[in-house]
Amino acid sequence: MLTWVGAGVIVAAGAVIIVIGLFTPMGTASFGWFAYQPLADATFFPGGSAVVLSRITVAGWIIFAVGLVWLAFLAGRIAGRRSRP
Repeated sequence: MLTWVGAGVIVAAGAVIIVIGLFTPMGTASFGWFAYQPLADATFFPGGSAVVLSRITVAGWIIFAVGLVWLAFLAGRIAGRRSRP
């Protein structure tokens, strides 16, 4: 029971860190903005699209993934116990 609670806490903490990271201002972009079109609601990036994530957001996704793997391990362990003759 304690392992389920621990895994759930890690998943919840990862989700909270992701949300915090998404709303944390990162400052100015270092690659520049080109051809801004306010009426078309689009921005052009030379060489393709770019997604900039903060370190906080990346850490949150890693913590979230570790918690989900832990939960999957626990669920697989219980499913394995039930299938034994």
